[in-house]
Amino acid sequence: MLNGFSKGGSFIRKKERKTGKMGKKVIYCLGAYVLMAQLFLANDLPCYASEIGTGAYPVENTSQAELPAPAITSVSVSPVSTVVSKNSSYAFVASVAGQNDYSREVAWSVHGQTSQNTFIDGSGILHVGSDESSSSLIVKATSKQDSSYSATALATVQTSSYSIQVKASPDNGGSVYGGGTVKEGGYAVLTAAPNSGFAFEGWFLDHNKVSDNTQYTVENIHSDAVYTANFRSDNCQINVSVNDSNAGTATESRTVKYGENMVLEARPKTGYRFDGWMENGTTVSTDSRWQLNHITGSRTLTAMFSRIQYTLTINGWPASTGTVSGQGTYDEGSDIKIKAVPMNDYRFVSWSENGNVVSTDPEYSVEDISRDMFLLATFEKARTNTFSITAQVSANGKIVPEGNSIVPEGSSMSYVIMPQEGYMVNAVYVDGRSVGAVTSYSFADVRQNHSISADFVTKPGESDHMQTEEPDGKDKTHEPDEGSQSDKDGKDTQGDDAIGQTGTLQALAVSAQEAEQMIEAEDDTELLTGAIGTGDLQVTVHNDFADTKLATSRGGFDENTSVTNLKVIWDKVLTKEEKMEMLQGEVPIAIHFSVDDTDGEETQKTIEAFAQSKLPGMTIGRYFEVRLTKSGLGDVQALRELPEAVKVVLNVPKHLQAENREFYILRLHTKEDGSQDFAQLLDEDDNPDTITFSTDRFSPYAIAYIDWPSEEATMTESAADTVADNGVVSVIGIMAVALALVITFGLLWYVIKKRRR
Repeated sequence: MLNGFSKGGSFIRKKERKTGKMGKKVIYCLGAYVLMAQLFLANDLPCYASEIGTGAYPVENTSQAELPAPAITSVSVSPVSTVVSKNSSYAFVASVAGQNDYSREVAWSVHGQTSQNTFIDGSGILHVGSDESSSSLIVKATSKQDSSYSATALATVQTSSYSIQVKASPDNGGSVYGGGTVKEGGYAVLTAAPNSGFAFEGWFLDHNKVSDNTQYTVENIHSDAVYTANFRSDNCQINVSVNDSNAGTATESRTVKYGENMVLEARPKTGYRFDGWMENGTTVSTDSRWQLNHITGSRTLTAMFSRIQYTLTINGWPASTGTVSGQGTYDEGSDIKIKAVPMNDYRFVSWSENGNVVSTDPEYSVEDISRDMFLLATFEKARTNTFSITAQVSANGKIVPEGNSIVPEGSSMSYVIMPQEGYMVNAVYVDGRSVGAVTSYSFADVRQNHSISADFVTKPGESDHMQTEEPDGKDKTHEPDEGSQSDKDGKDTQGDDAIGQTGTLQALAVSAQEAEQMIEAEDDTELLTGAIGTGDLQVTVHNDFADTKLATSRGGFDENTSVTNLKVIWDKVLTKEEKMEMLQGEVPIAIHFSVDDTDGEETQKTIEAFAQSKLPGMTIGRYFEVRLTKSGLGDVQALRELPEAVKVVLNVPKHLQAENREFYILRLHTKEDGSQDFAQLLDEDDNPDTITFSTDRFSPYAIAYIDWPSEEATMTESAADTVADNGVVSVIGIMAVALALVITFGLLWYVIKKRRR
């Protein structure tokens, strides 16, 4: 050790004299590495100090006395002998002894192996292949510096034993013999003997047949294995049952010969239907008469029956004039009692189906239901009293309508007062009392006879014009102007088209021709709004998922937001002819839009159709149905589609509300040809408590949702990724530091060499 320090000091002094003051620090650094190398060599530590000065960090040549030639004195391998297993690895260690900065590296080799999968790597790790058949291996380590020095070790390969098991299927099919513990490469004889009533089918390994012989020899065994002897019964038992003895009957159970055929038949009772044959929880056939061909095993089958059910839908017309009860889903053959209760001032008229009256009794029984049905309860005003309103005016003007008008009790009547040219209204008298110089007046909720009259006066400054002579000398006083229309007897007929109208057109003082033009130009919003005001058009919205479940045109839709573009419905549902008939008071029309919560009442087919069509990971939370009906004079029409979509808002049910939950609307629409169209509609608003969707089809619907991971869980996952990334960065940083050290020492060597020159 002291000798090492002495050599290091001598090396530093020599380099200091040659490089001068500029290289002192460089020389001290290199001297320190030389001292460290001598220390490690003196203590025989495995740190590869011999690399210093041998290539990585060049030093100048010294005399033979200062650096003797390296020499190898011995090589040994540990352990000298060991036992290894197949398909395993074992580490050997080589020790090299020598003098003067010698190399400790060795070359490894293995001898005596039979498998290409048996080898030893450069680190001395022996890998034994699973298919190695040699009983022993020779491991050799040879010095790379001096190949005349080497050492060997013996690796004995352990012989393996394997378990061969046998079993019978079924257990009572027969007896099996053979198997047990067998040395690797050995063999085992397996024997199968079928019991009475059974036949041997073969030996199977992992469900693959390996032999048809009752005695089978397994050779060259290299792994554990279980061999199964399969037996089949000469007789097969077919067990048949029904899920409900009250619903139907089926073929009795029986025993058949192996390979025979058998016919199964299911017979539902009245009010039930056959759904299919069930085996092990799976429907295997939906044929009520089903043939089993080439029976090779016992089976247990159940005939599944279910009740036949139909839907009874009932509604009231006009809307909000009465209530109905009794609708729902019922078993075939059921008797259902339904009831209609009129509101105040209304009476029940009849129950009708497809425009045909089926009963005039408000309490009616639908007997032995055998189809889906839609019944309409019609109501009308309970009192039919009428009252008279007499309208007249003095000269120089008119009132529309004029004369005696008969008005139903509780209805309304509007009048327009029109003075002639040059005149103005002086006063309007209602029931003999002046109501002022108004130009229109309306009677609301008429409950008695009334009268209305008006008189006119000349406008100020118009008297001179009213009696002026034309150049021809004719008196033009009170003569109609060119724009007026007079018939031969001098009667003013201006506005006769409006006078002759009834219903909404009469109330709006619009002629039939004008109305037709407005409808043709699709500029009839004012007309339809007026029809709602007069009652010729009644619109009802029922939404089980809205704050206001029932909203009618009578009460206005200002507070109802469940259908935001309701005008689309009455604008697109009515034809041009229906609009004209309605506006003239001939055929009042009622439109009913409903969103009905059907949770618990939907059919099994509907549930299955939604479940099969929805996206994976999506949960159905509620079922509902959207309906649209149009009725007039007892004729009810259920609409299936609209040419333009309406926008509907639903309140999310309390039990479905949750954080990180995204809602969807699913629709299952049946087309005219009977095919079904499934659609997934997105929530169009950002309010977590409501769902807004647009639709133009009236079908069964469902509220569905997907629960997404919380932000906290996402951040945790992101943090884990960040930690992994930081680990990679740390490794890269260490490599960068090492590279910087190599470059630094390279530059130092360059400076030293340049100074020497």
